[in-house]
Amino acid sequence: MRVLSKSEIAALSPEQRLALIDDLWESIDALHPSVSSCVGSISDWQCRIVDERLLDLERFPEDDLGRPEARGQSLL
Repeated sequence: MRVLSKSEIAALSPEQRLALIDDLWESIDALHPSVSSCVGSISDWQCRIVDERLLDLERFPEDDLGRPEARGQSLL
């Protein structure tokens, strides 16, 4: 497996980097679902909120905001 260098990552567009992050998380989830479901850096209640929002997004994908709109809104 070829690993991207920091300069190669820096040369990617923000959208490409976000896609790479998504790919990495999906690969972790496929092998170790318990690791990516709630990484130890957030509390149980925060994890529940994330889970609820992910379920909501699956049920109502048309309600998904783009990054510019989401940046202007509070997540909690």
